[in-house]
Amino acid sequence: MKRMLMILLLASLSLMTASCTTASPYQVHVQYQITLTDVFKHQHSCSLYQFEKITKELSNAQDKEKLAYISGMIDSTLIDNPAFLPAIILINDETKQIIADEQLHSGVLTLYKYINDYLKNLQSLLEQNDLTEIQNRRDELKKLSTLMPKINDDRLFSNDKTKIESYKKDLEFVLQQFPKN
Repeated sequence: MKRMLMILLLASLSLMTASCTTASPYQVHVQYQITLTDVFKHQHSCSLYQFEKITKELSNAQDKEKLAYISGMIDSTLIDNPAFLPAIILINDETKQIIADEQLHSGVLTLYKYINDYLKNLQSLLEQNDLTEIQNRRDELKKLSTLMPKINDDRLFSNDKTKIESYKKDLEFVLQQFPKN
C-alpha cells in the first residue's frame, strides 16, 4: 500500500511539474508580435505628429528666435531617425506583416524619406536664418501640417480592405503634396 501510494504521489508530482513547465512558443511569439506592433504604432504616430508640429510652428514663425526653437525640434527629430524602425520592420520577412497591405510598405518608407528630406531642407534654411524664405513657404508648411492628421491613424495597421484602400488614397495624396526638389 505504501509503495502504491508512493508511486501515485510521484506520478502526480511529475504530471504537475510537466504541465506547469511547458510553455507554448506560439504564445511567446504572439506576445512579441503585439509588443512590436505597439512600438511601431507609437513611433509612427509620434513621428507624424512631430512633423505636423514642426511645419505648423514654422508656418506661424514671426521672428528669428522662434526659428532657433524650431531648428532644435528638427535636430531632435533627425537625430532619432524616424525611418529607422519602419525600415527594419518592413524589410524583415517575419515582421513586415504588421502592415497588412504590401503596397503600403513602400508608401510608408517613401513617406519617411520625404519627411526626412524635407526636414533637412528646412534645417538648411534655418541655419541661414532666412526668415523671409520661411515665410514665403508659409502656405506649403500649413498644407503639410494639416495633412499629417489624415494619415496619422490606425487604418495603416488594419486588415479591413475598405480602411486600407482609404488609407492608400490619403497617403498617395499626402505624398503628392511634398515639393519636388
